[in-house]
Amino acid sequence: MHWGGQRRFDSRGRQLRCAILCWFACSLPSAFAAPDDIEPVEKAQVEGEFNIDESNFDQWIFQGNGNAANGKERMKTRLNLQLAEIDRLCGLTTEQKEKLLLAARGDNKRFFDEVEIARKKFLAVRNDQNGFNQIWQDIQPLQRRVSVGLHGETSMFYKALRRTLNSEQMDRYQTLQDERRKYRYRASIEVALTTIEHNVPLKHSQHEAIVKLILEETPTPLAFGQYDQYLIMHHLSKLGEERVKPLLDERQWTLIKANFDQARSMEPFLIQQGILPKGEDRIEREAAAATRNKPANALRPENVVSSDTPKEAAQP
Repeated sequence: MHWGGQRRFDSRGRQLRCAILCWFACSLPSAFAAPDDIEPVEKAQVEGEFNIDESNFDQWIFQGNGNAANGKERMKTRLNLQLAEIDRLCGLTTEQKEKLLLAARGDNKRFFDEVEIARKKFLAVRNDQNGFNQIWQDIQPLQRRVSVGLHGETSMFYKALRRTLNSEQMDRYQTLQDERRKYRYRASIEVALTTIEHNVPLKHSQHEAIVKLILEETPTPLAFGQYDQYLIMHHLSKLGEERVKPLLDERQWTLIKANFDQARSMEPFLIQQGILPKGEDRIEREAAAATRNKPANALRPENVVSSDTPKEAAQP
């Protein structure tokens, strides 16, 4: 592959993200290939001098906001909306608002300090193709934090929120957050299953049964992003034959099972990206506990009916 000038390289970051998002639409075997197989920058024969403009760095980090200044402005707007919602829900005092703003500024400063450290590394290797291929390891975590937001449940802001809100306020806030995560998780599961069904068609009752299984027996993610479908397939593989196979016929099970080894191998990558917590065995313990509390046939396809579908329509 030859580099055809600066313009082709400028689009490489966008192409990479599009490629990742479109990956699942191709086929089931390729959809769940190990993420480590994807390299942000391919090794190439270079015509002339290898020189990456600094503007590419900002575009990769801030993903469509153009530069650091625009990225900061968007983050400020996002924070103001988040604070306004918490205030509307909890009725914040002036003192509470000031404490939360101070913590949020701390998150922002820490993030932009890390951006500048990564920028210095980038500038040091932007004329060195071999060295440049390594810089992506610093860029990807920053991209993810921009995508999911700086003030999530591992942030200084959230720690300050827990210390600042009283118990009644925190209960209202946590209830809203839980509802939103569950709604988003279900939507992500639906997308993942729709992709699977390109190659493994499911009956309506089977689809609903698998959605119910994943929702009830796996933890709801704290944050969402471009790797949601990896996470869902990983969860499905961890639930394993005992829970998944009874929901499928032999052909369906054979096709899906073939991808479980690859899905399990994604665990280190998902942990590295902050999508899975360390100590993944906690998921299996929670799933086992949930199963012990359910009737034996509760998740059979014929016993699962969606909330908006007549029972007759859900029969196989």
